[in-house]
Amino acid sequence: MLRFFRSSGSMVVIAIFMIGIGSWLHVLVESETVATGKYGTFMFQVLTGWFIDTRGLYVWFGLIFFLLTVLLIILANARLQLVEKISYLPALCYVLLIGGVPEIHLFNPAIFATILLVIAFLFLAEAFKSEQLAYSFFTASVLISAASFFYQYMYMYMLAVWLVIALLRPSHWREWFFSILGFAFPLFLAFSWFFLVDDDYTRMGAFFDEIYTIQWLTPSVTISTVVFFTLCMMLFVVTFVYLLQYLSSRKNILRNRYAVLVVIAVITAGLAFVVPDIFPQAWYLLAFPMSFIIANYLATTRSIRWGTIVLSLLFASVMVAQAILFSTK
Repeated sequence: MLRFFRSSGSMVVIAIFMIGIGSWLHVLVESETVATGKYGTFMFQVLTGWFIDTRGLYVWFGLIFFLLTVLLIILANARLQLVEKISYLPALCYVLLIGGVPEIHLFNPAIFATILLVIAFLFLAEAFKSEQLAYSFFTASVLISAASFFYQYMYMYMLAVWLVIALLRPSHWREWFFSILGFAFPLFLAFSWFFLVDDDYTRMGAFFDEIYTIQWLTPSVTISTVVFFTLCMMLFVVTFVYLLQYLSSRKNILRNRYAVLVVIAVITAGLAFVVPDIFPQAWYLLAFPMSFIIANYLATTRSIRWGTIVLSLLFASVMVAQAILFSTK
């Protein structure tokens, strides 16, 4: 199985997308509306308003945007070569990580935030190609700010931008300025929209308040999801230790790009610790860096046996989670 998914043939891509669609079958056959707006902010509420008369579109659009994220991960790896050669393993790992948590297979704001975060990561990773002034920090900041219009707390990922500037780049004051300007730009557009169209200061205040106010709620996850999270984190720790050894003999640019992924993972985990209720939705965000780290192990380990065991554990856990879901219906 590992040998097949290590290959770069078109059948691998088809198989990955089929696995992704298959993991959503339980919601595709449901007659009820499947959607959640928890932690969704202004733009997500606008989107859900478009589907108010066609509620069946909730599920299909959720699946479409999930598959779009998978496609972006394929394109990101092809451009950045985070996993050696042409590899679709990061996309496969992402599909399996999301597939093992059926309760988040919803039309929800975290999907949109993840799409923008992946694109922002592309711009941050491209900044390491040049020692000169990198204007990509402006674009990455715009995307992160725009993501907060869909999902609350996304502004925290600006820490990733500033850590890259402070620790991984030659410090240019203009890069700091561009990052702040980029983050402020979507907020300025939103303020202008409310001022010019609605002229409603109360609504403007509510809009900014819902983005930047922390909600203290009680998390709700099933036992099977907790078991799956625990298994994935164990695999993540093992593959992360391997990654550290692997990167010791690689170029600085590759190490820096993985460092950004680790920062994204740490920010997401930190948010989950402070606001536990963002899980399991925030798994969409955390699964993104995890998929590259686990995929690197699967792609480069010399032990096909151990690589197959890791991949088999992921597949088996997804199948168990799906089986438990169907058995309880």
